[in-house]
Amino acid sequence: MVRPVNRIKLTESIIEAIVEYASSSNLKIGDKLPSERELSNELRVSRPLLREALRKMESLNLIEVLPGKGIFIKAPLKNDTSYLILHINQDKDKVLEILEIRRVLEKYALEEAIKNIDDGEIGELERIVNLLEEKLRRGDDSREENWAFHSIIYGSSGNGLLFDILDGFKEFHLFWEDPIKCPSFADKTYSFHRELFKGIKEKDIRRIHSVIDKLIDMIEDEVERNGSVPRNGG
Repeated sequence: MVRPVNRIKLTESIIEAIVEYASSSNLKIGDKLPSERELSNELRVSRPLLREALRKMESLNLIEVLPGKGIFIKAPLKNDTSYLILHINQDKDKVLEILEIRRVLEKYALEEAIKNIDDGEIGELERIVNLLEEKLRRGDDSREENWAFHSIIYGSSGNGLLFDILDGFKEFHLFWEDPIKCPSFADKTYSFHRELFKGIKEKDIRRIHSVIDKLIDMIEDEVERNGSVPRNGG
């Protein structure tokens, strides 16, 4: 018996191929993609299927299709970023949905990390927290250390798929804790790293749940006030 083709998978594959092309070609916001005919030929897919993928990308605010003019990039398209959340900052409802997903996944990752984390990883978390706080005092860029902190937690969960999903939220996550883009908001969020570290070290699940709830609630309040992700510090 012939297995039916998964149309959703095909659409996703087309989007991923377009993202890969844009990334490898160093295309930026405002740049024009090849025409529908060219994309259809290069990808070896039908025009209707291509248009379905383009409509999906347009609904995610990744591209803009202007009749008679072409297809233009509206958000950075990078291979190392999940296209599903590349530009959700244009839509308040999508941001709030992502935040609720993150709330659940972060709690689960921390619960699993508490079970599996070893003394070496706890020591590394403490070193990174100290460095984060020092960089914040100096006003230095600390996004690399910020993500290293969370990556240790996600890795300690022992769940590879969970790590990949949360890793896909990287740019969305770091936007809020970027001292350059959101200086006042970043200052508020950095205190949560110390609290999370204490909760992990003491294996206090109730404490880490409370910290995650406070963090996500604070971001949601900011989104509700602004109507979307703030662009320059709120």
